[in-house]
Amino acid sequence: MKIDLNLFVVFDAIYCEGNITKAALALNLSQPAVSHSLGKLRNYFDDPLFVRQGNEMRPTSVANNVIADIREALHQLQVCLVQSRQFEPLTSRKNFTLSLHGSLEASYLPVLMERMNKESPFTKLKSHKRVHRNELEIKLASGDIDLAIDILLPVSDNILHTQLQEDQLVVVARKGHPALAKKLSLEEYLKQHHVLVSSRSTGPGMEDFELARLGLHRKIGLRCQHPFSACRVIVGSDMLLTLPKTAAKMYSKLLELTISPMPVELPNIDVHLYWHVNVDLDPANKWLRNQMIITASHT
Repeated sequence: MKIDLNLFVVFDAIYCEGNITKAALALNLSQPAVSHSLGKLRNYFDDPLFVRQGNEMRPTSVANNVIADIREALHQLQVCLVQSRQFEPLTSRKNFTLSLHGSLEASYLPVLMERMNKESPFTKLKSHKRVHRNELEIKLASGDIDLAIDILLPVSDNILHTQLQEDQLVVVARKGHPALAKKLSLEEYLKQHHVLVSSRSTGPGMEDFELARLGLHRKIGLRCQHPFSACRVIVGSDMLLTLPKTAAKMYSKLLELTISPMPVELPNIDVHLYWHVNVDLDPANKWLRNQMIITASHT
């Protein structure tokens, strides 16, 4: 059964004022309008709800039983309306979902969570696996994800984005690797076996795509999903790994790794933050976007 939620506002006013005329004045409605609403409520509850005693309308037992729940529901609706216009980080319990490229997760999440724990301790964050570019607009429009962080992608006018970071590819190897004893040459780079990090089971990596455009091809000895796994592998082998410089520097602090410039010039990696135009002015989304921009500046 559908019911007009405004009827419950009338119910609360009558309960509070104890008089239909006073309730009408409090609501800035006519007395007949309040009486008409009360009639609808009586039909809905199959109960008089309020019984006239002198000049007062006394609540029935049914009215007394439901008033607390009605007031709580009205309060929650009011909270929702307020929160749609503003966002209070210190008290909000909102849940956020990010779509984050796997190679960026380890770099961004620690800094982001440190900020969020201080500025918005009750909010929760979920890092979603990278959304395929063909699903990006649908996921952002539906609210399945609040923000996406990925390389520069072709998107429609419904998706807004801003650059977070400009990174470059570097070569990572175990300390003491003979190929990196001197400046790594392109010939040596292509001769070595490589670890490819990709969330996809097939297809070239970003670096392989760019190498192919130059007519170059490297030997892939291992394909795995996570950069840290790849780093653990190369620590105990002579394989090479190509990573964004930000990630490479982070992993080199944890493992015995050496970083070398790419022996061939490849395009820089532009990391972008994406959101749907529908939430461009949403206070919560704006706040989270700002946190991501600050986070990126500290990675």
